[in-house]
Amino acid sequence: MIPRHSSLPKLALCGQYEGAPGIASPAAARGSRLDYVFRLAWQTGDMGEHANLNNEDASVVRWAINELMRFRKSDRDFVETDEDKCKVNTPGMEHVGTADAICVNGNWHADLKTGQFYNYREQMAAYALGLMHQYKRQTWTAHLIFADQKKVVSHTFTYEQASQIVQSVLANIGTTPVLNDYCNWCAKSLTCSARVDASTAVLATTSQTFATMLADPILLGQFLLKCKTFDDFREAAEAEARRLLGEGKPVPGWRLQKPRVTEFVEPEVLIGNLPNLDVAELLRAHGTLSAKKAREIWPNVPVSRKESKPALVAS
Repeated sequence: MIPRHSSLPKLALCGQYEGAPGIASPAAARGSRLDYVFRLAWQTGDMGEHANLNNEDASVVRWAINELMRFRKSDRDFVETDEDKCKVNTPGMEHVGTADAICVNGNWHADLKTGQFYNYREQMAAYALGLMHQYKRQTWTAHLIFADQKKVVSHTFTYEQASQIVQSVLANIGTTPVLNDYCNWCAKSLTCSARVDASTAVLATTSQTFATMLADPILLGQFLLKCKTFDDFREAAEAEARRLLGEGKPVPGWRLQKPRVTEFVEPEVLIGNLPNLDVAELLRAHGTLSAKKAREIWPNVPVSRKESKPALVAS
């Protein structure tokens, strides 16, 4: 396996990580689309008629462009976003990475990130090392533009620091698997010995060990992480059972329930009948709108707010 720059944060946590092949998820496809528009907008000043972005995504890209402008300290700070000119060759790595934006004069590069916060320090260190090596610099800054979160996280590396980080990750490849938040992204997620052992531990829990676990915060955290792993195996087993039952093959003790049918009316049908509809009654029947949708048609609409319970996530 040739480690990719983007896989370094995962390999730092687990030396057995291997990216899962297949079609990109909707979130990943959106990230690639916004990345393309981000590059295009910086080069041409136009996000392009064919970008087909909704208002929210267009706003996300505009914010990221403004941040990129803010990183420039002088008119000499030319920023390159052309993908072919943003390739990065990192010493010790066969894979060729691609930064989203590079400013050689300013000793920095930037990467656009969409979705949730994740750690990208090792990936940024690899880019920084490659760019310092190429341009004979001793320090380099990596700006992570978390566009959906409207936040920038910057890492500054010396050549020695970046080299140590990259070498440490490469040395970790092949070591014993470790449970972490990237397990679901790994090609080995359903065959990993650490995950199988964790799932077995959940099934083997007794009333006595469960009570002991509840009384110890450390054991509680470990148990919850193992439960997440068990849920992944359960979902994979359910998917296989659905497939078998759908093909008419029996799975003793299980059957497919008749799916629920939902009937609906498309917005275009309602629009075509507006003269015959009471708009106020129509809105009441529809119920509340999300703040996002309401602001798209009425930017200054008064918004009500309801806070849910805080989600419990692995740190």
